[in-house]
Amino acid sequence: NLLSIVGTNELQPIVASNLVLVSNAELYNYKNLIDEFNLTNLKTNSDCEIILKVIENFYDDDLKDAVLRAIPFFDGDYAFCITDGADYIVIRDCVGVKPVYYAYDDNTFAFASEQKALKEIGMTSIYNLKPTCMIYNDDIVEVRSQWKHAEPYTDYDYAKESLKESIIEAVLKRVDDLDDVALLFSGGVDSTLIATILKQYDVNTTLYTIGTENSQDLKVARKTASDIDLPIVTRIIDKDVVLDEFCPTIDTIEDKNLMKIGVGMTIKLTSQLAHENNHKVILSGQGADELFAGYNRYKKKYSQQDELIKELEHDLNNIYDVNLERDDKATMSNSVELRVPFLDKKVINTALHMPVKYLLDSAEDNLRKHILRDAAYEIGVPEQIAYRPKKAAQYGTGIDKIIRKKIIKKEFGT
Repeated sequence: NLLSIVGTNELQPIVASNLVLVSNAELYNYKNLIDEFNLTNLKTNSDCEIILKVIENFYDDDLKDAVLRAIPFFDGDYAFCITDGADYIVIRDCVGVKPVYYAYDDNTFAFASEQKALKEIGMTSIYNLKPTCMIYNDDIVEVRSQWKHAEPYTDYDYAKESLKESIIEAVLKRVDDLDDVALLFSGGVDSTLIATILKQYDVNTTLYTIGTENSQDLKVARKTASDIDLPIVTRIIDKDVVLDEFCPTIDTIEDKNLMKIGVGMTIKLTSQLAHENNHKVILSGQGADELFAGYNRYKKKYSQQDELIKELEHDLNNIYDVNLERDDKATMSNSVELRVPFLDKKVINTALHMPVKYLLDSAEDNLRKHILRDAAYEIGVPEQIAYRPKKAAQYGTGIDKIIRKKIIKKEFGT
């Protein structure tokens, strides 16, 4: 099933010469690729066809070579399968925003964008495809390197300006050609920075927040929305809503981890509000904490900065498994596509040049993400928001407290 954003319900598979493609993709540079590769005689208005045509441009009876030469040109979030009749390849974007799972037994090798599709045909051992790898004729082949920190910036102002430029560009490319956009909004610095950029560039934006009646997120989000003068849609939830949504959320995100359920339910219920208002795209601040040392646990390794860098790299390289697959399923269950500006390639590459001292200032640093906060303030985020600590989504909404006190305690008597 394809949620069509670019184009109008373009049918798949898409065919060019002897190449056949099925794809779940959002290419943010597809217009540039049309010009760069002089693509004419396009049969659809879909950016997925651009993937096929760029690969076709490099194809000379060697599908693997053509795909590997083409993918550096793709700026976006994607998962696709392509075949020339002899070979087939499955690959996802370099961060892993779009999910791909595979499974195999003695007789069958299968892949899908959800685990439940594989379980439906009797597969039991299911794996998610690492973004560093592709499936090539039933084999897992490594084709990319993991993200690694690069030579650190030595000029703070240069680093900050580079960060501001890359974030603004990442946000704007994700809303190009959209009449309006939704934003998962907590009132923290990450989502408020995205909201501020959207407002400054006159993008019609609506903020969406859920939470229990007295939850921090609702209070802060409403106040922040008022401060930056953007419309906000909220929903107050209670223990009955959480109880009703608990099992459906597990089914949607295909995971029983309590923390993932709490965040997944938050995103699922919030994107449902956006869907009810006919939004097809919702933006999120996902990824900022992994890039700029936002989590509380990072400060514990301040005195072991090499170890901290390794942990940041590990979290970025595994964000597809820990967060992105969950988030994509939660929004897509409401026919809303999630877009994550902080995980833009240019933003990531900029962040990987940041030395620890630009992110944390001590082992007792309760604020963290300092260069991102400074950039946000200079872009236009109000000072009291740019420099305010933020609770995690499942805690800020009150959902985690209900799950642990009303569901887990009742179920297990602990």
